[in-house]
Amino acid sequence: MSKIYSKYLELKANNPNKMYLFKSGKFYIFIGEDCDTINNYIVLKKVKFCNETLKCGFPEVVLDDYLRVFSNHKLNIEIVTDFSLSSKDNLYSYIDSININEITPLDALNHLSKIKDMIKYDKTS
Repeated sequence: MSKIYSKYLELKANNPNKMYLFKSGKFYIFIGEDCDTINNYIVLKKVKFCNETLKCGFPEVVLDDYLRVFSNHKLNIEIVTDFSLSSKDNLYSYIDSININEITPLDALNHLSKIKDMIKYDKTS
């Protein structure tokens, strides 16, 4: 799963009523259901983004023009440039990456130690 799509899912879980416009290279893109929703207002070509979803977007040089259109339609859009996940999602990703079928007892202790450190860091942040 891409970092952008993971961040999209995290943001949508927190505020499903907002649309998220992601900065991706020299483009701004909508993904997921936001891709479908924005096409009710302006037509942007949809293409496959990853296995899970589609994207549509426009070049960064015309951002101001599109922001004016979004404002005229009173759309609730947030521009996202930071794709880092919350520490909780990083912890889940780390745990999910552990293959428990091929782990030694020493590896398990090392993983537990790292998880403990991740939890301790999260509480101090």
